[in-house]
Amino acid sequence: MSIIEKIGDIRRFDHIINVLFKYEFGFFIEKLRLKDRLSLHQRLQKGKFKEKKTQPEMLRKVFEELGGAFVKLAQFLSVRPDLIPMDYVREFEKLQDKVPPIHLEEAKQIVESEFKKPLKDVFKKFDGVPIASASIAQVHKAKLWTGENVAVKVQRPKIKQIMEKDIDLMLFLANYMKNHDHQIRGVNPVAIVNEFQRWTEKEIDFEQEASNIQVFGINFKKDKNIVIPELYNDYSTKKIITMDFIDGVELNNIDEVKERNYDVDKMIRIGFDCILKQVFVDGFFHADPHPANILILPNNKISFVDFGIVGIFDDKMKNDVTNLFVGIIKNDVDEIIETLTEMGMEGGNLKILKIELENRIKVLQGAELKDVIISKVLEDVLSLLQKHNFRIPLDFVLFGKTLMTLEGIALRYNQEFRLTVQSKSFVKKLIKKKIGPKQTAKNFVEATTKLKDFTINIPEKTSFFLKKVREADVSLKYIDKDMRNLIMEMDKSSNRVTFGMIIAALVIASTIMLPYNEIQIMDMSAFSFMGFLISGLLVLIIVISILKERKF
Repeated sequence: MSIIEKIGDIRRFDHIINVLFKYEFGFFIEKLRLKDRLSLHQRLQKGKFKEKKTQPEMLRKVFEELGGAFVKLAQFLSVRPDLIPMDYVREFEKLQDKVPPIHLEEAKQIVESEFKKPLKDVFKKFDGVPIASASIAQVHKAKLWTGENVAVKVQRPKIKQIMEKDIDLMLFLANYMKNHDHQIRGVNPVAIVNEFQRWTEKEIDFEQEASNIQVFGINFKKDKNIVIPELYNDYSTKKIITMDFIDGVELNNIDEVKERNYDVDKMIRIGFDCILKQVFVDGFFHADPHPANILILPNNKISFVDFGIVGIFDDKMKNDVTNLFVGIIKNDVDEIIETLTEMGMEGGNLKILKIELENRIKVLQGAELKDVIISKVLEDVLSLLQKHNFRIPLDFVLFGKTLMTLEGIALRYNQEFRLTVQSKSFVKKLIKKKIGPKQTAKNFVEATTKLKDFTINIPEKTSFFLKKVREADVSLKYIDKDMRNLIMEMDKSSNRVTFGMIIAALVIASTIMLPYNEIQIMDMSAFSFMGFLISGLLVLIIVISILKERKF
């Protein structure tokens, strides 16, 4: 099957090839054996087919000129240092998602189609010139008939189909690269495009974004320093989001922030406290920390906009990231690698990773907390993971990139800023909570439940295994009787192991809880007294059962 037959939009494909050629990627076209898509004049320019060293910058320019989904791809990659080298990440961060707005008439048609009524009946006022225009949607300022000033995010017409066409071409090119064994510094192009496709589907899903806004609103309802725009459900659909209009200064507009005499140090502190709360308390955080998505308001208040991409941390991930922070602060490479493994890191060579990570961490040894730039350490960790083809959970990558971006902006405001110092009290609270009585009791209950389930399932799993063995070889029937006796002994032993572990856990928990209860029994807290009492009774039960069987 020819390329023309495989590709639906051959004109767009040829445009991509020509733009690649224009920005010094002739060598790439030649490696993929696609020179026949170029004109004779282009093919005769031998110098254009030599590999250049300015690939990150040139590739950004390629994406800018191609527009559409390619701009979104570059933005996606700018927050994924686990997928591409860091020099590409930095270059793609420069790319702005700004495209010419659609005409008012087109925006009007979408609004009227969604609400089944004229625009003037939906909004009392609707500004024709959008205040922001990007590749997926544009935002108009409007006023409801009830008087509220709102921001109306209108999805561009047929954007889903447009994105799908470009992504199909990306997938074709990615598979073509894979089939022609073209490697780009450990990058897996097919995996990147597949991830990007899922990412884009989330961004186009306005109903999901509307839900995200509501969750953030609930999480920060009592925080006077954080302003989350209110969602207007009755004026929001699959293609339109209507929320409060927030009039603020973009975070990256440093000159204007300083002109308004905002308290920069306080503003930075509020911002990072907000992010740390999102991650470690709520487990639900803004994962697209582009400076244009964070606004500074009077009285040093902060507002977030554009909630299309979020990260989610469960209790285990919160615990793992806390351990990672501690490992970084302690310069403990073993703890860092162990924590990354606990997170689900897979692939690559652990020995090589450890050696390279030790070399990077050495520079921190002896450094004071105030001298550690956490974003630089995270950048080193993520770039090493990408270099050695390790994969870690997406939400951790988004969290890491969020901190890297925000600490970078904070350093532009104040070169003395250090997240390690700013977050010191917060991390202390996390560690205290982690080893506190409530969390200890919770961990004890969870561990005991898991152990009980594991123990109960041993006979059943073993019987299932024996059944499969008997089906495979009937001659094993004589062994079966001995195996059943073994199962009974395993059952008894596992019960004793369970009792032993429960006793140990009770003793530890009781010891920890000694100072945490005002009610005293025999000079110890009531909880500790009951824990020790139950432990003693369980020990007595095990001893009696062993004596009855006369097995020591």
